[in-house]
Amino acid sequence: MELTRRERSKLGALGVAVVVGIVFITVRVALDETASAGGPPERSAIDTSLAERPEQAIHLDPHVLSDNGSDVLLAMPYKLDMYYGYGGVLGGNDVVVAATGYPLPTADLGSGTGVGPVTLVGVDTADGSPLWKTIVGRVSACSDTVESVVIACWSDRRIVFVDTSDGTLLSDIGTEFDVMNVRFVDDNVYVVGNSDRSPILTRGTATDISADYLRTFPASDDLAYVAPLPEFGIAMTTYRGSGGAQYTSTVHDLDTDAERFVYEGDSLQALSKDLFVSTVGIQSGSAGTQNLLDGHGELIRAIPIPSAVVGGYPSLPSTPVPAFAGDGAYDAVTGAELWRNPLMVEGTFAKESAVVAVVGRTVVVADPEGRTIVGLDVDTGEQRWLTPWQDAYWVRGGLTDGEYFVFGDYTGTHALRVRDGAIMWSLPLPDGADPRVVQVGPGGGHVLVSSATQFTIWT
Repeated sequence: MELTRRERSKLGALGVAVVVGIVFITVRVALDETASAGGPPERSAIDTSLAERPEQAIHLDPHVLSDNGSDVLLAMPYKLDMYYGYGGVLGGNDVVVAATGYPLPTADLGSGTGVGPVTLVGVDTADGSPLWKTIVGRVSACSDTVESVVIACWSDRRIVFVDTSDGTLLSDIGTEFDVMNVRFVDDNVYVVGNSDRSPILTRGTATDISADYLRTFPASDDLAYVAPLPEFGIAMTTYRGSGGAQYTSTVHDLDTDAERFVYEGDSLQALSKDLFVSTVGIQSGSAGTQNLLDGHGELIRAIPIPSAVVGGYPSLPSTPVPAFAGDGAYDAVTGAELWRNPLMVEGTFAKESAVVAVVGRTVVVADPEGRTIVGLDVDTGEQRWLTPWQDAYWVRGGLTDGEYFVFGDYTGTHALRVRDGAIMWSLPLPDGADPRVVQVGPGGGHVLVSSATQFTIWT
């Protein structure tokens, strides 16, 4: 039985924590799809050319990264307070960050064992040796992407900030609320938290997290959270709905906190600062009914072929691109339909986005049924090329240099030339690795291939 992309993502998350756009707050899985009216942000993009097959492989050894021979590699960036028998590393464009710790003899690996103080390690991609080591104490998670040179790690009511260029501990801040997530955008630090069932949002700096503001939203006895989307200039609160609606979402102006509109339904996703997708009637095997809403929550049009949206794909477009929803492309400001192509979605019943990368002027989609990878023109939706690919149902993750899209599948790591769809080189799977949990992404400007227990940088 073939797995859907969502099922594959869930399975991979069990054993791997290499982050290529994975987010901590579930609402952002689709919310972060498009950075502005100009299209998706650059994501998983590197400056190093991917034209040639990398030859030098550097294997990250936790015994080399740690001063304590009993330390283990933790599942960076999450679950840093527990060890389940596998690890992970955080690969950014310019740095690879690992986390090590000593597992306490309190439980077996089936239920996890507690971990003592955590040490962050900056990894030299030339030889796999540690560039710096910084003790951050007991923390439960760290930032899931290296959006800034600074990374944050936190426990319930404490945040530490570390400069990933040299390992300097910039600050160690106590909070009066439980920390849920920390995100960097430009020079701003956004902290999401909860206090007595009330969502909290702050904006500030690595030394003063509420320098600009600390906002407290109404409390709820049920699910309630806030998601900042600074790339759109908004924040969105979501509460468990009452009556027929599953959730009630409110869109706020990020700077003024002014309310823009309220939506009741099963989900609300931002495609740009002026365009939203609303969903009603999500059921097993069905994406429900989806509509495009403008920046004030007014209906623009129905989406003919609704689908679940999977964000976080590698993106380095050479021109502003439209917003994608279902099988179509839409003007990111007006919501006008630009083109539709059935290859934009996959699945017979529960349809999902088939987009796996946007590079240059090409939208790369995977067609599991046709066993192909297809390049679509970003302006017209017309097919530019078609590459037969047996494992098209497993294409995932990856990185790009603007000319090549490097991705993983069930057989290894492969480089696709985006202008014509030619496969230029391949790397084998790591020896003995379970292909279901192998991930491919950027690591210090190179190709990082990770499984549950093996981490290799190809240069």
